[in-house]
Amino acid sequence: MNGRYSYTDRTVERGKTYCYRIVGVFARRTPANVPFNLVESLASAEVCVQLQRDVPLITHATVDQTDPSVGRITVRWTKPNVNDLDTIQNPGPYRFVLERATGITRNNFQPIAGASFSSATFKGLNDTTWIDNNLNTVQNPYSYRVAFYIRRDSLLGYSQIASSHYLNIRSSDKLNELRVDKSVPWTNFKYDIFRSTNGINGVYDSIGTTTTEVYLDTNVVNKREYCYYVRAWGSYSFTGVPDSLINFSQRRCGTPIDTVPPCAPVLAVNNNCDSTGTVLEQNIINRLSWNLVTRCPGSKDAILYRIYYANTEGGNFQLIATINNILDTVYTHREAGSVAGCYYVTAVDSIGNESRRSNVICIDNCPVYKLPNAFTPNGDKQNDIFTPINSRYISKVEFKVVNRWGGLVFETTDPQLNWDGKNLSGNELAEGTYFYTCKVFEQRLSGEVMGTQILSGYIELFRGGN
Repeated sequence: MNGRYSYTDRTVERGKTYCYRIVGVFARRTPANVPFNLVESLASAEVCVQLQRDVPLITHATVDQTDPSVGRITVRWTKPNVNDLDTIQNPGPYRFVLERATGITRNNFQPIAGASFSSATFKGLNDTTWIDNNLNTVQNPYSYRVAFYIRRDSLLGYSQIASSHYLNIRSSDKLNELRVDKSVPWTNFKYDIFRSTNGINGVYDSIGTTTTEVYLDTNVVNKREYCYYVRAWGSYSFTGVPDSLINFSQRRCGTPIDTVPPCAPVLAVNNNCDSTGTVLEQNIINRLSWNLVTRCPGSKDAILYRIYYANTEGGNFQLIATINNILDTVYTHREAGSVAGCYYVTAVDSIGNESRRSNVICIDNCPVYKLPNAFTPNGDKQNDIFTPINSRYISKVEFKVVNRWGGLVFETTDPQLNWDGKNLSGNELAEGTYFYTCKVFEQRLSGEVMGTQILSGYIELFRGGN
């Protein structure tokens, strides 16, 4: 507009002072008009402005009594600034109506019965206090606003919303974490913390001050109840209202308890699988080992470990063992017919808090399948059956034997083969050289997997001496 830029701030609230600075941002542009090499200018001089306060201003919403049915909150507000309200344009009679909503909210406000205050003249309006009774201040904070009417029933506007201060407590190991929830138009600059060690109606002593909504009380003992309330100090930072606004929260109790789990163990898994097949399948086991978690900070109360197992990668983990000796950090495991699987370990403390899972380690089978090249099915019970020299972690095979003319004489899917030298009709085959192919299907972590190579070779069938 006329070579000048403008911006309209629509997020402001009446009566508050707002200050602004402008920063220019400059950039070069690509041929496609994309900015790059952005550079900021120095900030402009600061300009401040205070908005007109032509509606009431709430200064207090303080909890007087903590009770589930007869709780009490005192609400105070000031009338509009006489210099900001044009009483010629906005004549009386004037009326304040206090409205309330349950919770810290900006919705669902309802007029409070009896909380309506009228005056024929602006001079007759007073700063007002309302004691709001029969509330559930144990479970709920409450929000308030004041509706301001001119000409008796014409709504000019609302005050800014102010809620009561609601104290929440999160209890943990030797700790009560206090958090004040509220939504108020003024700025709180300090919170005084008061504590009772003999019940919610006991004697309260000041234990500390904080400038934030969170206070950590670490001077506590587990399983003992502590009760608190908070005194909040705030200010609008402009003239015409009290300089220090004091509001109290409700009273609330918390009992510290150990909710902090031990550190997660660090797991390692190995086994005695070999590629040569010299170790028998039934002798292969997985050895799990992990660190002693009681050496980890905050884990001295760990008392046991839990071991979880899934038989496939991505499968559902199941608890397979509990190690009740915290000093025992080794466990061996194998499933029937397989050592493939995934593991993780957790630590558990005396309260029952379980740590995060350790690193997950998956380990695979080490399949081996070796075939001989001769057998003697002559009934002497020595080498009568053609069977693997070594078979480990094989789920099935597709084994086919042909004669020298390519005719199929035997086939099976049994990894043990158990060929007795007879053909598919059950007749004994003649001595000689036969040829085979064998697809091998391995038991793997991912399930049944066909081997990378199709085995093939010859078999010498001897019957000599029979």
